[in-house]
Amino acid sequence: MTITEHPLVKNYLATVAREAAGLSPERRGELLADLEEHIAVAFAEEPASGDDGIRTVLARLGDPRTIAATALGEERPAPQASQGRTLALLGLLAVTGPLTAFAPPLGIVLIGAIWWLWTVPQWRSRDKAIGTTAALVPLLLLVAQWMIPAGAPGLGLGALFIPFTLAVLALPAAAGVYLLRAARRGGMARFGA
Repeated sequence: MTITEHPLVKNYLATVAREAAGLSPERRGELLADLEEHIAVAFAEEPASGDDGIRTVLARLGDPRTIAATALGEERPAPQASQGRTLALLGLLAVTGPLTAFAPPLGIVLIGAIWWLWTVPQWRSRDKAIGTTAALVPLLLLVAQWMIPAGAPGLGLGALFIPFTLAVLALPAAAGVYLLRAARRGGMARFGA
């Protein structure tokens, strides 16, 4: 049994983890890994015999609540997402996607909007991928117009043009609604402020 598997050490680490619940999962994991390393080094330098010796070494490391409070104080606050910027981004994605299909030079604006989407913190990567896909769908219409001749026999593009155009217009708007809800679900309680 290693020293970090001892019940007193496990309890010490569990207390730090519980008190540091406000940290991000990554930061809390780093804190616990660093603390385990410090514990292992401390016991390697000064072997402890019995529970009293282990308590003494742990007491020298510091109170678990103090360690957690210090780590919480060092954590940078999460970036604030403003409602105006979020709505501007969603509007830009919803408008430039369909407009790019009809005015290709707007593709530069669309690329900027997608870049902006990937740089903001309020969405998970999955949500950003959905937003990016929905914004790029209108470009399929543009590509289809270039690649498929207008009178191509058997393709039935004339019958599909109206539903496809409606989908091209509706999909970015639906993605905008999805991203707005995802931002609110994802802990943006401050979003409504």
